Amino acid sequence: MTTSITWNEFVDATARIREANDALARLIADTLSAQFGGAAAYLVLHEAESADFMGLVSVLDAKGFCLFEFGDDTATLPPLPPGSPHGSAWGSRDPAEPWTVCRAVQGLYQTGALFDRLPLDCLPLACESTAAEEHYCLLLSTAARPDFWDYDAADTARLVRPYSAPRPPSGHQAPLPMPSDFR
Repeated sequence: MTTSITWNEFVDATARIREANDALARLIADTLSAQFGGAAAYLVLHEAESADFMGLVSVLDAKGFCLFEFGDDTATLPPLPPGSPHGSAWGSRDPAEPWTVCRAVQGLYQTGALFDRLPLDCLPLACESTAAEEHYCLLLSTAARPDFWDYDAADTARLVRPYSAPRPPSGHQAPLPMPSDFR
């Protein structure tokens, strides 16, 4: 049985989903940042060919070096530091378990959230083994740069980008290069 809905109720529900997506993306980013001592900048993602699953590939730092590679069923992410305010936000789930992070990303993906493309032209060759042209990412820090800035209004509303490096001056599509004295 389908419940009737008004247009305004639908618009309100969609806005709440987008707000929840933004909040969940921020929780993922803040948690991974805490787990990696502030070094995590990109959660690298790969969309399945069937377009029904967004898989986790790796966690990279701002320079593109791999901090963690997903795929080993026995490997866990670092634990949250003792007393971290993010621990209780996960409820009974442990964010050190990769499956917990995967389920959170799936929640975003299944509700229509859009992810950035991984900016391979800005990252050094250090990420070649864990990053590819077709990969997406969730930006985890203000040192992370998106591959593209100017989405149309509909896509911008769905884009989950909890953090980002500053946008370059207008007229430039590509992000500014990373300062040489960064980390």
